Amino acid sequence: MKIGFIGLGIMGSRMAANLQKHGYALVVFNRTRAKAEPLLGPCGTFADSPAELAQQVDVLFTMLADPGAVEQAALGDNGFLHHLRPDALWVDCSSVNPSFSKKMANEAARRHVHFVDAPVTGSAVPAAEAQLVFWVGAELADLERIRPLLLCMGNKIVHAGGHGTGTSIKMVVN
Repeated sequence: MKIGFIGLGIMGSRMAANLQKHGYALVVFNRTRAKAEPLLGPCGTFADSPAELAQQVDVLFTMLADPGAVEQAALGDNGFLHHLRPDALWVDCSSVNPSFSKKMANEAARRHVHFVDAPVTGSAVPAAEAQLVFWVGAELADLERIRPLLLCMGNKIVHAGGHGTGTSIKMVVN
């Protein structure tokens, strides 16, 4: 399984590092390449755009600042959603809103890509220690596909229901 990670800020960089600690090689993208440097080497390569990254992966994680950043990375110029292969899986861990998650799920489905909203609770320290809680909105089969990956980054996974429900629960808990 080839894994991509877009968004290497405070949370994303730690989450990606935990995937690598468990032996997963990553293709990463961040607008500021310097933030990706600690992840590069034998288990990490840098893609020059979200589109380039998407062409190389089966599972793609995004951990971005807001809905605008997610939409730009997914659907903008050089967006990844146009380039993911059919049956790929996109896991959005960004803090967005339920209607946005549903919109992205629909955009993904139009391209035969599976979508999981999986926002997290926890800050930098829990992220570094793989102690995040994932609030998941997805088809159960898609969750099971990525459960081993989520457990590399967190210690609790709550399947809230269909698309948008993970985001809904995260908004209530946060």
